[in-house]
Amino acid sequence: MNNLLAKNFIYYLVLLLPFTYILGVFITELFLGLIIIFFFIKNRSIEYFFDKKFIFLFLISLYIGLNGFFQIDDNLKISSIFHFRYIIFSLSILFCLEFFEKIETSQKKILLYLISFIVFFISLDGIFQFFTGINFFGYKIFQNQISGIFGSELILGSFLIKILPILTWLLFHYGFDIKKNQKKLIFFFSLILICIFLTAERTSLGLTLIYFILVLILIKPLKKIFFFSLIVLFSFIFFTSTFQVGKSDPARRIFIKTFNQFTNQYFTKNETKKSFNDSIELNKDLIRENILIFSKDHTGHFKLAFKLFKENPVFGVGPKGFRHYCRKVQYNPDVGICSTHPHNFLVQITSETGLVGLLIYLYIISFIIFKLYKIWLIDTLSHTNKQSLAIISIGLLINLFPFLPSGNFFNNWISIINYYFLGIYFYSYNKFYT
Repeated sequence: MNNLLAKNFIYYLVLLLPFTYILGVFITELFLGLIIIFFFIKNRSIEYFFDKKFIFLFLISLYIGLNGFFQIDDNLKISSIFHFRYIIFSLSILFCLEFFEKIETSQKKILLYLISFIVFFISLDGIFQFFTGINFFGYKIFQNQISGIFGSELILGSFLIKILPILTWLLFHYGFDIKKNQKKLIFFFSLILICIFLTAERTSLGLTLIYFILVLILIKPLKKIFFFSLIVLFSFIFFTSTFQVGKSDPARRIFIKTFNQFTNQYFTKNETKKSFNDSIELNKDLIRENILIFSKDHTGHFKLAFKLFKENPVFGVGPKGFRHYCRKVQYNPDVGICSTHPHNFLVQITSETGLVGLLIYLYIISFIIFKLYKIWLIDTLSHTNKQSLAIISIGLLINLFPFLPSGNFFNNWISIINYYFLGIYFYSYNKFYT
């Protein structure tokens, strides 16, 4: 067994890489570096570098690097140039998955159960924190939101929705008997859903629901499992909201706060319930007049981003350039506070990389959607390879989703996850089309 572990060490690094973020960015970058080194040592051919997918990504990376080098301040130039490493990383993921394609079944099972246990533990830890106010490691609820093992970082929901498609992909990739284990899977996915809801991270919950709806429509073996998991979630929401259980109030943040933001209504805590019920009867014209883009801060960021785009329509202000201009007095947002990024992928790419970057971004999303639709039409995704490609396609779309608040597109962790998904997508794409 030890020999097998040593032999397939890099394969473990590949599939466990998303979990390294728990330990810090350094560990994640270390894993990334080791995977790339393995790629160069074991790859005896240059065919990967002449692949159309690599050439396309290379041109994107070249554009980002040159754009940043000529437009943003010196402190950001290096990070912009070194964006190229993610292209190699994506190729490395593809290569490693192909290299270890004949890995022994016992190793596959170990990995699947290990990853499942980690996700289960993280979700259970978050739920425990909601009911007790403290998680298994002593971290208290932070700013009235559960954060689980992430302590003062409110990213538990975001982390789980990024992991969920990978885990689902593994079920098909490893040939897991889904039909035989339906009840276990319903319990497992319900636990993850509940935890994401309890984080009160509205974007994460929104993306999760979109993910589940797409899987319900496209992936037949998971329809029953995902449907009943959603039933469990909505039952739990009704229970916690009705009886006011737990040490935080996710329903208030998700539903009432969101409604108040979109109608520009602000109430004290004691007035919330009464005011919320009354506000439903507000005149529709008044609601339309007061509507904001997610929040005051988001509205301010979007106004600034649009101003930057108008002044630099073709190439934008450079990757991560938003933070530089945001600090300038003449670009100070009308409302909200200055930030390092505009908190939306579509807006950030448009303002920082211009029309060129926007067209590339829209092309990638359109390509994935078109291919997903195309393979869905072929035998309604009954084949395992089709299902695997569909799952990872949905996961990639969720990560690139343009219409909800998001993190910094050029942030190290987000970039790693996006290119990680691309690597798995290329692998599944090749398996399906060959």
